[in-house]
Amino acid sequence: MKFINLIIILLLTVGCSNKKNIANFEKILGKENSETLTFLVNDFETDFLKKQYPELSTEMSYREFLKELENNSTGNWRKLSAIGREMFNKNNLKYEIYRIADSVWIEKNPDTLYYKFEKNTIKTKWKFLNENGEFEFGTSESSIALDEPKNEDSLINRRKKYTDINYVGKYRKALYSVADKNRLINEYLDLTFKAGTIDPRLIASKMLNSNVDLSDYFIKRLIITEILY
Repeated sequence: MKFINLIIILLLTVGCSNKKNIANFEKILGKENSETLTFLVNDFETDFLKKQYPELSTEMSYREFLKELENNSTGNWRKLSAIGREMFNKNNLKYEIYRIADSVWIEKNPDTLYYKFEKNTIKTKWKFLNENGEFEFGTSESSIALDEPKNEDSLINRRKKYTDINYVGKYRKALYSVADKNRLINEYLDLTFKAGTIDPRLIASKMLNSNVDLSDYFIKRLIITEILY
């Protein structure tokens, strides 16, 4: 009887602690951003997962989705609902999570006598929100990859679709607030700080190999932001 009572007390303590973590995460992220993120989670579960895996529970649907993504065996994982896409695109949450390409241009190398596409530099002006909710801009430059279009307009249009990690937004700060209580999030933050954006298939593999709790509030949100949007 004492053992059962101890188990009950432990479960209540863990549950209370998790509620505090969620409340703190949402406080840092902000009410509107938190509501948007919760909407995207619910939309993915009730629209995509339910349609894709109608016979499975929600948790098992997440697992099957990650398995297919890891094995690159599904072509449907990007086919999210139009409502979800619209909600994400019209909300500032995307600027909390990512640095968004605001403008892209090509600077030609002045040292070449003739126009040589591969010797030019492509520059991107990024737009993002800092932890105070203020927009900031930053610029980066890179060489042009061999597999990219050799037509300037096509190349620029392709690069405008790029995103980068926003290291100074509220979303990243909110994740850090729970990192010491969630091993996967702690490892994700450390890895992305060192390596930048990660292939979604690698994230899926890491979640499966770590046997994470796919009913967990924070793991669901990591799937939404790092794999789907």
